[in-house]
Amino acid sequence: MSVLADKIEKFILHKLLEEEEENIVLRRNELADELECAPSQISYVLSTRFSNDKGFIVESRRGSGGFVRIVRLQKRKKHDRTPVTLSERRPAVSISMEDLDGLLFKLLKHKAVTNREAIMLHQTFKSLFEELDDEAQRMAVITRILKSLELVPKG
Repeated sequence: MSVLADKIEKFILHKLLEEEEENIVLRRNELADELECAPSQISYVLSTRFSNDKGFIVESRRGSGGFVRIVRLQKRKKHDRTPVTLSERRPAVSISMEDLDGLLFKLLKHKAVTNREAIMLHQTFKSLFEELDDEAQRMAVITRILKSLELVPKG
């Protein structure tokens, strides 16, 4: 299975690079046909090689019209991290996408959010970073989102 798993993994990674996007949507059956394998083998590779710990969020729907969405989270860069200062009275001064992705990982791990919710939050946060240059405004929106979902303490 290792050779086939490597082939499936390389194909999916190539698709991610080819699309130049952080996420792709694939049809499991079409992918299995193209790679000449069973759909269950695709599922195996997704669960073992595209896990949250490896920097991916995988959302899967089975049945007719089913799909697999793979979101690649940004990798942490030790030299590029912005420290986050959180306190009850003072909002975070600065936060990066890496910090937010780390938060999403923790929320997923503790089952506070589903994969689908984590994907939506990641895309929302990513859009905020792309569209809002004003860091204070961006932090205000992020804080409101997390508070409305009851994911951070109100205060």
